[in-house]
Amino acid sequence: MTTPADAAPAPEEPAGPRKRSPLAYFLQKRNPLVYVGQAAGVVALIASLVGLIFVFKPGWKPAPPPDVGTLKIVDSSVRQPVTFGRYLERIRLPPMDMTKEFLRRRGLLIEFDYEAEGFRGKRLPIQWELVDAKTNERVVGDDAVAITPSTNEEAAKWFVWMPAPKVGRKYYVTVTIYQPRKGDVDVPLADFDTAEFSGTAT
Repeated sequence: MTTPADAAPAPEEPAGPRKRSPLAYFLQKRNPLVYVGQAAGVVALIASLVGLIFVFKPGWKPAPPPDVGTLKIVDSSVRQPVTFGRYLERIRLPPMDMTKEFLRRRGLLIEFDYEAEGFRGKRLPIQWELVDAKTNERVVGDDAVAITPSTNEEAAKWFVWMPAPKVGRKYYVTVTIYQPRKGDVDVPLADFDTAEFSGTAT
């Protein structure tokens, strides 16, 4: 008679892969680093598409931010008649090869005091417009001159010269100072109108 002790031992279960806990399975399937890589790829794709849009539609590109800085006009006045040669003396420029006749041209001089902060060594374009005081229509204008502050905190005087307008009418001048130019974008910093004055050219 067979006893329990003589009974054959139960067969062992065959060795196989260990079962992972549900938590381990979740962490493997939901590894955060996987999503970080996918997000980086999506961002790169969007940036490439935006760059292509600006290539084919340059007008859609946003304007660059203005420079950090300020400029304030403190005072201004109109002086006439003033020759072009005298104007060059005031801004300390040599007459170069200009003829005496050219240097004797009579015009008017706009003097103004400004206070600039944060624009050391940067060219600030100036635009002036001669305006008919009766109609407020522009007669003539130019933007060939500029201010270039030598320090980040500068208070100085500057000048704008223009040929004398015709006699018999009243005029005023609008002067606008702009941020340093970036492409086709002009951002005004400050502007002012002079008092009205009479033309002197015949």
